[in-house]
Amino acid sequence: MKNENTLAVARREETLRSLQQLDKNVWTMVYKSSYGLDNLLQNGSKGIMDAVKHLQNEVKTGGLYVNPAKDGFACSTFNAQTPDGEYLLGRNFDYKAAPCLVCWTAPENGYRSVSVVDTTFFLHGTKYFPMAKAKNHLRTMAAPYTSMDGINEKGFSVAVLEIKSKATKQSTGKTPIITTVAIRAALDKCATVDEGIELFASYDMQDLLGINYHYQLADANGTSAIIEYVDNKMVVIRQDANKKNLILTNYFLTEGGDNHDGRGYDRYARIEMALTEKNGVLTEANAMDLLSKCTLHYQHKTLKHMVITLWSAVYNCNEKSMLLCAGMDYTKKYKFFADKPGEVIRL
Repeated sequence: MKNENTLAVARREETLRSLQQLDKNVWTMVYKSSYGLDNLLQNGSKGIMDAVKHLQNEVKTGGLYVNPAKDGFACSTFNAQTPDGEYLLGRNFDYKAAPCLVCWTAPENGYRSVSVVDTTFFLHGTKYFPMAKAKNHLRTMAAPYTSMDGINEKGFSVAVLEIKSKATKQSTGKTPIITTVAIRAALDKCATVDEGIELFASYDMQDLLGINYHYQLADANGTSAIIEYVDNKMVVIRQDANKKNLILTNYFLTEGGDNHDGRGYDRYARIEMALTEKNGVLTEANAMDLLSKCTLHYQHKTLKHMVITLWSAVYNCNEKSMLLCAGMDYTKKYKFFADKPGEVIRL
């Protein structure tokens, strides 16, 4: 046991030493520690603290917590194809203004991946540059279970978006799973969209923060799909001959979904028009430009924080890569690869 604890501490410290700041909006980290996904999936998780307590045991430390703001999400996603026949997933993540963290993981029993973490999930309530404070670095160990989107070495990509509707709380007798653990499980375990759908269907979803979420998935085969939960039932929306490009913002696409507070109709229309004009074919640069035209930047009506587009990501499912701009600064572009931990290409 002593040797196991010593190894866990050494891996934790190696992970923390890998933290780098690229600019005021982007940090990176190579996660060297075990985060014990298989055990967490077996035992289940009904709330974020289940994952936090599990992580504290894995990395042999206290001081981890997750306390995100409970309102202000938006987000947009779409899939497209490049002129060279590569498949893309475009993604805007809109939330409380803060830096993002790009995190590589390489589990022993899963696929390598690179994902993006919203730092407000574990640094909520601190100043705009919380990552610069050494005392907050430890909290980044929660990163594997707070990723919002990512891509793995097989070219499978996934992103989550909010719907302002009643949270999903399934109780069919399957093992419970929370939103962010499902994202981690999909990145670690799934090579294709079909495998992703099968994974989501094998658990009872427990949405976080009293809010409903839906997901867009994409893979290197050119397949994309959307997963929604309506009245605690999982619904899958697939491509068809007439609709190869799927788009998602912040309202239900499923008939019967509660859209009384739907948001994002304007962003959906803007993306749809652009994809139609281009027949669904975009370069990575085109996709990033489209995302830049769908950003949000406003003062929250009831909370003190600004809601902005924290990051725009274009996932290339064939390159297994992510093109990233953050903080609505589209002059700074970075490229990362799922199978090249710590490597940063500045464009």
